[in-house]
Amino acid sequence: MLNRSREVTCPTCSGTNFWKGNPEPTSALHCRYCDNFVTTYDEYIRNAIQHEAEQLLAQFTEARTADDLAYLKRVLAAPEQRLSA
Repeated sequence: MLNRSREVTCPTCSGTNFWKGNPEPTSALHCRYCDNFVTTYDEYIRNAIQHEAEQLLAQFTEARTADDLAYLKRVLAAPEQRLSA
């Protein structure tokens, strides 16, 4: 699921930062430790959605060839256990 905590790690010092309240898309987040610019809220949302989409696609496209072949062999070897449509 999406990172609902809105936790953002600073690329400079690796400090943990958070969005507070309801930020505007153009709101800039600056690190609370080193004061460097981290990201805008719009860019943060885009990155979070892209990351979630990549994870979701990876779950469905992950190849488990050995497991899939073993399952297919079991199903083909026992036709009486197949579901009828």
